[in-house]
Amino acid sequence: MSYIPKDAVTQSFRSNKGVLTPNQIIQLDNEDKFTKYGQLELIETQTVSSTPSTLSFDSIKETEYNVHFCTISDYAPQTDNRHLTIQFKVGGSADTDNDYQYAMQRQTASTGAELKSGNDSRIYLAYNCSATSNETTNCYFYVYNAGVGGQFTFLTSQAMMIDKDSNQTANFNSGVYDQTATVNGFQFQTSGGNLEHGVFSLYGIKDYS
Repeated sequence: MSYIPKDAVTQSFRSNKGVLTPNQIIQLDNEDKFTKYGQLELIETQTVSSTPSTLSFDSIKETEYNVHFCTISDYAPQTDNRHLTIQFKVGGSADTDNDYQYAMQRQTASTGAELKSGNDSRIYLAYNCSATSNETTNCYFYVYNAGVGGQFTFLTSQAMMIDKDSNQTANFNSGVYDQTATVNGFQFQTSGGNLEHGVFSLYGIKDYS
């Protein structure tokens, strides 16, 4: 007869029933079975190297998470005055058709502006990025419904940066992929040229679904 520890638990995520002891909670947490909605799981971190033309996340666990969160740190393009953009992947390939809509509000130095498009080949995350090493771009964004077939995939983002003119700039953006296909990857690129450096981290957010 096998020995069963006193605090052994057989529960699963979203099914934590009854009164749990501290040891049971620790055990469930260690096995990633303790229900904590809103918890972040790091899916992957990539560091730009060898100045690629694109950077992709091809395994985003879209069947497990309805909401994804991504951070971009210390990013710069290889060529000055380029925009950081994203496209969604369907079936492993980036959709490069005019299937994206977005609206961005920007504040550069003392000047405000609004940029928008209802028919574009990508969503813009940050405009006029500087290639100077100490004038980098930092960004975070959420993606909703990536793995939900039959629904649009939405994005909201915020980027802070020192732009090509050495001005502090803020970019606030919302976008939508206006196709109902299931998104299973993200692809980043500049508006021209290659990526120079940056750290991209992708997370899944646990929810009620």
